[in-house]
Amino acid sequence: MTTDTDNILCPECGGAMEPEATVCPHCGAEFGFYCPVCDQEVPPDALVCPHCGAELDEGFEDEEAEAEAQSSIEWAEFCANCGAPIQQGDEECSSCGVDLCPDCGNPLGEEDLVCPNCGAEFTFACPQCDEEIPLEAEVCPYCGYNFAADDDE
Repeated sequence: MTTDTDNILCPECGGAMEPEATVCPHCGAEFGFYCPVCDQEVPPDALVCPHCGAELDEGFEDEEAEAEAQSSIEWAEFCANCGAPIQQGDEECSSCGVDLCPDCGNPLGEEDLVCPNCGAEFTFACPQCDEEIPLEAEVCPYCGYNFAADDDE
């Protein structure tokens, strides 16, 4: 529903928003990004839809907000798995070998795609352009590399 030709209403609080807004200025509700071709949700910084390969307009990622959020996460000083001291940037505990979250230093399970401590989401890298991609991607959102074609070989 629109208030006029320039604004839309937030589905959470009913406040007026710009049509391209991703966060409501009144209540802070956040909204996802969807491919205009296949209507599947896409990462905010995608240049190519990971589902159908459609080229997208410029990415939506707000790098400044992301950097601010990263700086507020405190790094663990000791491994929560074994208690050994760890240093910022350690990928695994040198004492027990558990994988550590690159954002907060807390232990990760083998199958964790989200850090249970800080909520950092983990993705995989494209073999062609080395950009991080979502696990469910069939096409790289940055270079258009088709993973299904790679599996067929």
